[in-house]
Amino acid sequence: MMWLFDIAFAKDLCLDPDAVRNAAGIDRLSDLRDKDVRALPPLPGMDHDQFREIFISMLRDSISRRERLWLIPMTEETRTNWEEWLPEGLVQPMGARQDYFGTTVTPVGISPMQLVGALLDRFTEEDRIILWSALTHLDGLDLSSEIYEKTLERGIPIIPRTRASRLLNSPKFLAYVAVLTYSALRALPVTFVKQFHGSLVVLWAIDLITAVPYTWGILTMVTARRFWKRIVGMAVTIVSFVAPYIYFGSHGKHYPPEVVAIIFALIFGTFALEGYKMWGDRQVARQLLGRWRV
Repeated sequence: MMWLFDIAFAKDLCLDPDAVRNAAGIDRLSDLRDKDVRALPPLPGMDHDQFREIFISMLRDSISRRERLWLIPMTEETRTNWEEWLPEGLVQPMGARQDYFGTTVTPVGISPMQLVGALLDRFTEEDRIILWSALTHLDGLDLSSEIYEKTLERGIPIIPRTRASRLLNSPKFLAYVAVLTYSALRALPVTFVKQFHGSLVVLWAIDLITAVPYTWGILTMVTARRFWKRIVGMAVTIVSFVAPYIYFGSHGKHYPPEVVAIIFALIFGTFALEGYKMWGDRQVARQLLGRWRV
């Protein structure tokens, strides 16, 4: 099932996985797909007037496609030019200087959404012209909540959307809803287990209360750079995951074999899924580093 984590955008460059993850604004490398990245050829400096029109068109298209990252091989001259023109911190190196078809370049990452946010904050006359051209009549669902509010404040005419519709189109919000829904429903089958003598309300509450820390712990365990943070994430994950089962096990006796089997299957399945995702993170990282390049 390696193909699930195949990526093509980095096939000609050697990239730093952590730098790619940070530039793209994602929690896990395995969440990154080719559709999320626009791999571009070496581009001219921003002082080329004709390129400005291309830049505006490219920004508008990327926002509408919800692309997370631009990958651009830049010469030192071009990189300096872009860094001088764009707000500070937007041009992020994602690898060491390297040969790219006979030219020495640095792979650079730029987040289109962060770019829009930075231009909205700076909002010079030139920024206003660029943003007006790039965002006018764009669907508000294509923007993050923060960028959506800033765009309206700046008077740029986008298609307005209600808060509810924007939440329902937010992947992060839907992920937390899925976790909370699963946690809420997990206690329901216990009503049919006569050997359980505890409180369903307490079990349900433990399920819900530990859902968010469990999700945080998983992400911290996988993405934190410092070792001690990964240890804390692992501890939070284990404690929050086993807490409902400890309560269930301590408030009942002589559970039928099928109940015990289902609980073990849930535990094993959860850790197997997270293990699979961690394996996917490593496969993407190896491809970014270029180890599998043919």
